[in-house]
Amino acid sequence: MTATAETPPGKPWAKFVIPSALGAALFLLPVPGPDTWTIPFGILIDWVNGNFGTLVSWTLLVVTVVSAVASLWFSYGPATGPGTLRRHLRGSHVWTALRVLGAVFTVLYITGWGPGFVTSGATGGTVVGTLMTNLLALFAFAAFGLPLLCDYGFMEFVGALLSKAFRFLFRLPGRSAIDGLASWLGAAALGVMLTIQQYDKGVYTTREAATVATNFSIVSIPFCYVIANLVGLADVFFAYYGSVLLIGLVCALILPRIPPLSWLPDTYKEGTSDHVDHTVEPGESLVQAGTRLALDRAAKAPGFAGFLRSGVDNLVFMWLALVPATVAIAMLALIAVEYTPIFEWLSAPFVPILTWAGVESAAEAAPSLVVGFADMYLPALIGESIASQETRFLIAILSVSQLIYMSEVGAILLRANLGLNLGHLAMIFVIRTIIATPLAIFLARVVVF
Repeated sequence: MTATAETPPGKPWAKFVIPSALGAALFLLPVPGPDTWTIPFGILIDWVNGNFGTLVSWTLLVVTVVSAVASLWFSYGPATGPGTLRRHLRGSHVWTALRVLGAVFTVLYITGWGPGFVTSGATGGTVVGTLMTNLLALFAFAAFGLPLLCDYGFMEFVGALLSKAFRFLFRLPGRSAIDGLASWLGAAALGVMLTIQQYDKGVYTTREAATVATNFSIVSIPFCYVIANLVGLADVFFAYYGSVLLIGLVCALILPRIPPLSWLPDTYKEGTSDHVDHTVEPGESLVQAGTRLALDRAAKAPGFAGFLRSGVDNLVFMWLALVPATVAIAMLALIAVEYTPIFEWLSAPFVPILTWAGVESAAEAAPSLVVGFADMYLPALIGESIASQETRFLIAILSVSQLIYMSEVGAILLRANLGLNLGHLAMIFVIRTIIATPLAIFLARVVVF
């Protein structure tokens, strides 16, 4: 890269190496905790929740109420006000209703004014008292930590190193490795949106785009830590996350080769023309390609002020747009689990299968196999009180391996015009569950415990 007046010698290297090293240390560096090895990100979350629990709870109350009021204002009022809030909170009737309902549930639980089915420890106590307070701290650190990995070249460098493996193993362009890392390091929704953008530009065929979006939108490291912590598996986090990656790899090897993904056409979007994968140029090694892409990204990356603006924007989206809706979805699902037989009926066929496989508390665990289609947190919320470590391990694996949850990724895929309908997504969800369940049981018994 040639230095210019705007890009002094060495500056792209510094902008690539320093933020990327900080991000890698925050999310990937093993450090000794009180009882076992953990990551710095996990230590920060535990410290906040351990020392400021009451403050976090009341912050959650303020966040959900502000989100509800602002969503109503921007969706049905004059829609004037800060552009960041307007962009994130002006939405459909459904999302606005979910945010309002999330605020109602939060107020009723924290103040204790609500009916028993809201204030119960199994519903409000689990969602508002445990999950969302953990997520609030997670989002606060992730909003400023994830850009270190995603915006300064780390993702491009590692993605280029993996590009040939993706082409050989999954019959996908090298660029897909970078999209997969965007999900792994950032968020599943981010990876799906990047994939859709690449499809719209003619980088992916319909089949390739659907394959990337449904197999590599892995729940990110921070979310996996929250799931592991929620079900009491933080002491085996690295074994747990290694199992998630292994199961994800197996699913990614199988699903592109069978229906419904194999049914999709290998044709580009109409009107696009640039179908060349520029991840690795002719004559380049993988390291050279990764360095080139990383330095290009770093040269365009924001400075410190831009980094702070990006972090604040991320925080507004995560706290005000996602948290209240997640409260509503999780509460409705757990109320259905605790006070109706719906999920008991849906999961009944799986009870004898789990019992045959030797899974302890099979009847209690079975709903986790189906409820994840609604939202990725729900299996973990159902399974956190189960005594067996192996069963909780299975449920935690399913929480992040089923991938097709309708509250976020599924809804985005249905709007993306990638040839996937609701039936396709349900098939992929079921197939991933069938693959992940026996593998998780095996890993729990033979490797982890």
